[in-house]
Formats: sequence, C-alpha cells, structure tokens
Amino acid sequence: MYSSSSRQMQQGSGHVQLVQKAMKSLTFRSLCFHDMIKSRGVDSKEDLPTYFYRDDGYRVWEATKSFVSDVVSIYYTSDERVMEDEEIQAFVKDVCSFGMQDFDYCEFPKSLKSRDELIEYLTVVIFTASAQHAAVNFGQYDWCSWIPKTPSIMRKPPPQEKGLSNVKTIIESLPDRGHSSWNLGAVWALSQYQENEVCSAETHLNPKLYLGMYPDEYFIEKPVKAAMEKFRKQLAEISNSIKRRNEGKKLPYYNMSPDKIPNSVAV
Repeated sequence: MYSSSSRQMQQGSGHVQLVQKAMKSLTFRSLCFHDMIKSRGVDSKEDLPTYFYRDDGYRVWEATKSFVSDVVSIYYTSDERVMEDEEIQAFVKDVCSFGMQDFDYCEFPKSLKSRDELIEYLTVVIFTASAQHAAVNFGQYDWCSWIPKTPSIMRKPPPQEKGLSNVKTIIESLPDRGHSSWNLGAVWALSQYQENEVCSAETHLNPKLYLGMYPDEYFIEKPVKAAMEKFRKQLAEISNSIKRRNEGKKLPYYNMSPDKIPNSVAV
C-alpha cells in the first residue's frame, strides 16, 4: 500500500481496495483445502517434498471432514432430510447473499442438495475458522518481522520503468522507524496465543480450547460423543507425528499442528 502521509495511512484506503480486490476472486472452491492447494500449483510432493503446510493441512482437513461426516450421518438419514432443513438452507443462502455484489453469480452454494454437500460445506466452515486461520495468523511475526519482506506502507510510489531503483530509493520507499515499530508490535501481538480466549462455564479457569475440545455439552447423544472422541484421537495422532517430524529441525513447522489450532478465530 502506497501512502504519501500518515493521515492517508490512517484512513486505510489501501486496505479497503485490497479487500475489494480479494473478494472478486473469492470462491467456495478456494476455501476447499485440496482445491486451493492444486489451484496454486503446489500439490506435487515430488516438486515440493517438504511443504509442511500442505501435508499437515491435508491431514487436518481429512480428519475434520471425517468427524463432520460422522455427525451428519447421525442427524441426516438421507439427502431429502438435508433439502428439507429450512434453517440450514436459509443459512447457506444468507452466506451467499452477504457481501456478494450479484447473488445470481455468487460463487458459493445457494442451497445444499445432499449430505455430501453438507459435509463439505461444514468442513469448510470449521477448517477455515480453525486450521486455516491458525496457519495464517500465528506465522505473521515470523514472516513480517523482516520489514523489507512485507512493508506495512511504502513512502514513495513504485517506479514505472525497470532499472530506476537503487539502494537510496529503496530505503526512502520503505517504512520509517515509527511505522516499522508499529507494524512489528501489531504482528507480534496477533501471533501470540491468548490465555483468556474462552472461559469454561464449569471451571472458570479460562482454558485454551484447541481443535476438537468441546467443554460445553451441546450434544449429549452417545454416537456424537463417540464421534468427538474419535476426532480427538485422530488429531492427537497428527500432533504427535508433526512433533516427531520437527525434532532436530532448525526451522520446525507447527502452525498446522492440531494441538496449536484454536477452535475458532479469536482476536
């Protein structure tokens, strides 16, 4: 974002433009992890053998989808039951309508016609708010702490022709100390795990709730509890395998480890 003054930066006009541009390319398929990885051309393990974000993400996605499938199969015995669920259908329609300029050309489902579609939809909701957010959020300081990599503002416009930049123009374009310090503080704070995100009604001890932990018993049926326990075991296996893989690595990757993925976004 180019800003010629502090006042212009504070207005955040550049952020608005970035969000508007991103919304034009946002589709439902872009939130499906396998599709997103393939669309970016990074799905080949042969070409990228140590792309841990992809590999760990695959496992967390599949575990989440398996859990959702188990729960959906308990309450929806047929595709017709899904189509007849007015609340689910209204929710899906609202999501498509919210923030979309043209409902007719919305890239999100306008309705759900089968259990498989419901399973995928719910997996997207859970995965995006938990694993995907954790992967993007908690790595911000690692990525942004080197200011030239991700400058928060640019004090000069980019050159219009090649060969015109030099060290002097680059230094004059990068953020000054004040803006750099503010940006470092912001990304550091956002990258921290908060100790008081959720308060348990039972203990009042403000526990950190990670993916698969549900202290409030909204479901008491034995089949659902069994599905939750199965989900937690799968996530624990993934966490343990990631821990073993990271042993001895100079740059361990743990942002997709289930034991470090909060249940949902918390800022």
